[in-house]
Amino acid sequence: MSNLARTERLRLVDTANRAGEDAPTLCEGWTTRDLATHLVIRERHPVAALGIFMPKLEGKREEQERVYAAMPYSSLLGLVASPPRWTPGRWPGVESVMNTAEYIVHHEDIRRAEIEWIPRRLSLPENRAVWTACRTALLPFAAKAEGRVTIVSPGFGQHSTGRKSGGSKGGAQGLTITGEPVEILLYLMGREDHALVDVK
Repeated sequence: MSNLARTERLRLVDTANRAGEDAPTLCEGWTTRDLATHLVIRERHPVAALGIFMPKLEGKREEQERVYAAMPYSSLLGLVASPPRWTPGRWPGVESVMNTAEYIVHHEDIRRAEIEWIPRRLSLPENRAVWTACRTALLPFAAKAEGRVTIVSPGFGQHSTGRKSGGSKGGAQGLTITGEPVEILLYLMGREDHALVDVK
């Protein structure tokens, strides 16, 4: 099977191209061009990319955003499709960890912002790769939750992490998220309103 992170990168580029540069996404305030710019800066200017989280680097990020804002959309998508050779995201073993969730989620950010969309059907090997990404994404999600969090995907298993419920002293109740791997990943990555999951 081809690397899902690489495959999903190309699928995202195709969807973004068909949607057009001004199409909305699930990332509030971002068009497909803004999303493509984010992906390029993330790989080609990692220090500037930290400006999303670190105010002191925000100027560097904005400077790079201005550069790519002047670039033709097709050229920008070309940069998304073909990352530089030196980026860690192209190293064997690193690419899947660094990019599978990133490209799956951002691809759905474009798809699900459309008025009409239908869930995708991934192959069994692809779903297994997404399930692995879910287990990684569960850790930061559970760290913010008040109780233990369990993810369940029929055919792929279940995984739990986080603090156990506190019993009679009113501790936090656990949370169970059930669905297809892609849907669980979207939920864990902050797309709760757009993920087709059962939450109890």
